[in-house]
Amino acid sequence: MHFEKSLPVIMGVFIMGFASVVATSIFFFPDRAAADESVKETVDSSTLMDQIKLFFQIGETTRELNMEERGISGLNDTAGQSVGEKNLQAMKEKYLRLLQEHPDDAEIWTRLGSVLETLGQESSALAAYRQAITINPENRMAQQGMKRIAAAHRILARVYYSFQHQKEFAPALDRDIATWEEQLTNVQLSKSWGQGKSLGLGWIESTIYQKNELYGDVDFSLKRQAPFLHVSWQMPRNISLAARLRDEKFSNRDASGFYRLDGSEHIFTGYLALAYRSDMFWTNFNYSRERDPDPVYDLTNNRSALNIKTKQLTGFSAGYAMAPSWELGSSLYYEQYGTARENQLNPNIQISHWLSSIPGTRVSLGYGYYTEEYENIFNLTTSYQWKPWAELLLRFEYQFEYSSKEASLLNQGDLLLNWSVTDRLSAVIRVDYSQESGGDEDGNFFAQASLSWSMY
Repeated sequence: MHFEKSLPVIMGVFIMGFASVVATSIFFFPDRAAADESVKETVDSSTLMDQIKLFFQIGETTRELNMEERGISGLNDTAGQSVGEKNLQAMKEKYLRLLQEHPDDAEIWTRLGSVLETLGQESSALAAYRQAITINPENRMAQQGMKRIAAAHRILARVYYSFQHQKEFAPALDRDIATWEEQLTNVQLSKSWGQGKSLGLGWIESTIYQKNELYGDVDFSLKRQAPFLHVSWQMPRNISLAARLRDEKFSNRDASGFYRLDGSEHIFTGYLALAYRSDMFWTNFNYSRERDPDPVYDLTNNRSALNIKTKQLTGFSAGYAMAPSWELGSSLYYEQYGTARENQLNPNIQISHWLSSIPGTRVSLGYGYYTEEYENIFNLTTSYQWKPWAELLLRFEYQFEYSSKEASLLNQGDLLLNWSVTDRLSAVIRVDYSQESGGDEDGNFFAQASLSWSMY
């Protein structure tokens, strides 16, 4: 690995990140009391409360979708945790102070319960909701809050489906050389017994198909099957753990492929994730092991050959609330490949801002570097979250990215919909489309959907 060339760039990225944290501590927090006072003024807005709750709900949905296969959530998907926590903690303190003056106000107890529920403090939230109902038995918001918490402890049955269609472009030939497609379904049952504690079992069934665009035939056609075990555990001091283990079996789907397996092949995949969250700072430590979908080119036959090898990612991501609406994020991952491809480091840095003029809107500017590829990546992301009615959550996201090595531009759009059909049935749909232009013209379409039913 060419560390002598890549190390200055890596050090530069993290020096920039450290300098940004120091600078914001000076410029944003010259007087910590003044900064806290600005938060207190902000929490008076019920709109802010709604936006933070919506952000956490959408964030949890996105994280669950990402963890289904990869076990890694990017900076865009985790951005804002520290900003949200900072504002929520300020709201919690405000309501506790108000209750000292107005202990019989059911609305304040309900708002406190809502904040505690969003923070994941279930037992405290239940106590607040019960107090609100004791004061006002007709309090519907408190009743609904208690139902939501109770529903989270039922047995959950879930069906998940994903579809990916990706085209591989060869700049040297100025044409597409292959299209890769996977359709995946998994069924799982899980049981929660307390805040952040659950155990689940499931089964994966998928097909993987690659068409060769040069010859008009099929490179390979596979069937993938895997039982899996999932565990999540909430520990003290805002620490949570999640782990998944899969035993994946690959076999020939049919006889159409140029490359075919001799029998079947097994690989073990999964992930381990450890997360910490406070009112100013969050961090995630991840290890992920999955099948490497990157093609291995067969020069003899001019094809992308069949590859049943694993790729491993190890690293961390973190975010720091610089101000009530600003966050600095950074990540560093080490990528290990099961092929002859050289391992590499991938450092990233990102700054995000939530626009007060357009509630629910976030703008992020990021930079990343890949050491083995000598690749500089610059991106600008905008997202908007919206709750048109109580049962429906929406998020629109657009990303513009520039790659210096290939001199290519990436346009990527993402739509997420979360619909609570009933208090037991919920549906999630996510669609993502991206297209490169310039030096490379790879394209990708990815769709995810899940249907969840809570029982007993």
